[in-house]
Amino acid sequence: MTTAPLDDVTETVRGKYDKLTNSQKRIAEMIIEDPEFVAFATVDKLASRLDVAASTVVRFAYKLGLDGYQDLQERIRRQIREQYRAVGEEGATPTSHLAGTPFQASLDNDFSHLQRTARALDREALEKAVTALAEAEHVYITGDLTSYCLAYFTAIAVGRARDRVRLVRADAEGATALLEMGPDDVLLAFTFPPYSRNVLRVVDWAVRRRTLTIGVTDAAISPVGQRVSIVLSVMAGGIGPQNTLVPGMAVANALVNGLFERNEDVSVDRYKAVGSLAADWDLFVLGPDNGS
Repeated sequence: MTTAPLDDVTETVRGKYDKLTNSQKRIAEMIIEDPEFVAFATVDKLASRLDVAASTVVRFAYKLGLDGYQDLQERIRRQIREQYRAVGEEGATPTSHLAGTPFQASLDNDFSHLQRTARALDREALEKAVTALAEAEHVYITGDLTSYCLAYFTAIAVGRARDRVRLVRADAEGATALLEMGPDDVLLAFTFPPYSRNVLRVVDWAVRRRTLTIGVTDAAISPVGQRVSIVLSVMAGGIGPQNTLVPGMAVANALVNGLFERNEDVSVDRYKAVGSLAADWDLFVLGPDNGS
């Protein structure tokens, strides 16, 4: 039944994605995100995980022009074997296929910094930070310039796990929120070289208000590192003038996951409520369960 070479399942899915139903798009997303699971899961197991009918999975395979679900699995397994074979070659690394390019240098730098960050992180400091985020009356999160994107992501993610979360900056709008900051609250600040004075102003204000402060920064001796109660140090140096935010994002994600696990029942209920409201507004393309 196959009408065209479909060894590269990923590219096939990409080419047909817009023509898939919403349920089929969820299967396509799973193939991209977790091909190993799809390669070895039964039809029923995959359908159960995605909350779709088993017949939908089978129809999806035919929609790609394949001879059913087993054909789809075999092609995914073939891709996985090829990927592992390439990595297993003598001297090969995850970026060997990009050798001699700035892309390899950038990705290798990110890999290295992420590993060094993970090794240096203090477990007690992480646990204290999660406890503070869970128990505070209000959670304030700040960042500026490139670190603002980390603050923005974290504010959204923490806001899905608990209430009274504010994204603040040292500006006219932020001043209103900062006036309400107190000793029962916590401030989470992101900052990396060359360090924003706006972040320092927010941290200094929090210290004056006796608010517990957490800093995700490149060193304990950085301007913010010297001011905050809890320091979570991350590697941030890039291969060019731009810092890497990969380790910082990883630490932010670790804090969020720690928060969800600590208050699992409350966090999951709130996450579902947020997703339900977003679904009522037709906010998502695939539905609120796609992790957006």
